[in-house]
Amino acid sequence: MNFNLKIATLVLVSSVYTFGQTKVSSSSGQAQVYSLRECVDYALKNNLSMQQSQVSVESGMVTLDQAKMAKYPTANGQFNLNGNAGRNVDPFTNGIVTQTIGTNNLGVGLSMPIYDGFRNRNTVERARLTLEALQMDVNTMKNNVSLQVALAYLNALSTEDLIEVAQKQLDVTNFQFERMEKLVRAGTMPETNLFDLEAQRANDELSLLNAKNNHEAALLTLKQAMNAPADMILKAERINVPDPNIIQYGETANQVYENALGYLPEIKAGEIRMRVADRNIAIAKSLGLPTLSASSSWGTAYSSVAKTMTASGTTNSPIPVSAEFQGQIIPFVINFPQTTYTSEGINYFKQLGNNQNLNLGVSLRIPIFNGYNQKYQTQAATIQKKQTDLQNKSTKLQIKQNIDQAYITMLNAQKRYSATQTQVNALEKSFKAIETRYNAGANNFMDYNLAKTNLDRAKSNLVVAKYDYIFRIKVLDFYQNKPLEF
Repeated sequence: MNFNLKIATLVLVSSVYTFGQTKVSSSSGQAQVYSLRECVDYALKNNLSMQQSQVSVESGMVTLDQAKMAKYPTANGQFNLNGNAGRNVDPFTNGIVTQTIGTNNLGVGLSMPIYDGFRNRNTVERARLTLEALQMDVNTMKNNVSLQVALAYLNALSTEDLIEVAQKQLDVTNFQFERMEKLVRAGTMPETNLFDLEAQRANDELSLLNAKNNHEAALLTLKQAMNAPADMILKAERINVPDPNIIQYGETANQVYENALGYLPEIKAGEIRMRVADRNIAIAKSLGLPTLSASSSWGTAYSSVAKTMTASGTTNSPIPVSAEFQGQIIPFVINFPQTTYTSEGINYFKQLGNNQNLNLGVSLRIPIFNGYNQKYQTQAATIQKKQTDLQNKSTKLQIKQNIDQAYITMLNAQKRYSATQTQVNALEKSFKAIETRYNAGANNFMDYNLAKTNLDRAKSNLVVAKYDYIFRIKVLDFYQNKPLEF
């Protein structure tokens, strides 16, 4: 049963909530009634630690998406404009020119990993596991906040019950005061008895005031657990919490612990982080493996000095030559024809079309020596795994100790509740007997007051013991993912 279902069960078995009830805002000066489910929801929505955990989950999702995208090719475009003045090399003729040259290069490059020692696959799996662990952390925070709110909620209910006990004590004293007042007027009882009851009534009024103050303090603690403003006028909705049965708890402390190991999200988070540590080791080892990648690029260029030469005609150039004939040197002239050309700048887009080039390549990188980077990173990852393992053992030990303490506390609370019940039953019989004798004038006020004080204190202790015992049971139920039923 998941967390939301547990809370829903608690709400269903609690006193029926009136859906037609209109909640009045605190600004009106009237209390706004909150059920336990509403208190928990309010706390989960406003708790800063919860919000931080949820932001961590969002960050983990981004990291996972980024790791997944790393397996896809990367593409980059470039666009360069350059201007050079003075003596330069014409990029098209490789000739030396003394003039200003403007060039423009543009292209697209594509690179795709083919094999990287499974580094990317392990990185994706590590990110996925880390995200899963972060989600378990959120569930842990939900459980902790909910348990804290539930404790504060039950404490608010117990202090409210103590107000009722204090009010009943005052009502009994008021009844006795009115009765004694009539007897004093009739002259059958001395006036000192009336003074004693008046002092007792003042004590009971003080006890009622203290109970109300304790209830206000409990409500403040509840609001703090909810991260609600202190000036919110809040009232905890009553839950029909029956008196618990004094029976042996269904499981032993060891059984509770074994059940907790299969349920608590912090245990699951620790197990997941051990798998994350294994991925870190695999990633570190992959640094020593060859990597294979493919690449492709396309580019073109433009130059402001690029020219196209066009034949414009033919000219004869006289070239004097000489030849020897029969011992004589005979000079003559040869007209050598030469083609003349006219130059014209090449259009920008035509150059881009003519100067295209395409490159395809495969690259194999074989690590030979990298300063023992793989060795040290692998050692660091292995140490991190040991630290994670020790942290998990520490977490399990803390949970085991908490459960053992909770179990002993539950047994003590059970004994205290049983003993207090017995005490209240005995004191009620004693008080009734003393009250009867006091009303008949057979007992003095000191005996009556002592019996009443003992009974009042025992009833207050019974309320505290009841809620303490119930809460201790629910803590053990919580560790086993049992529904919070009453």
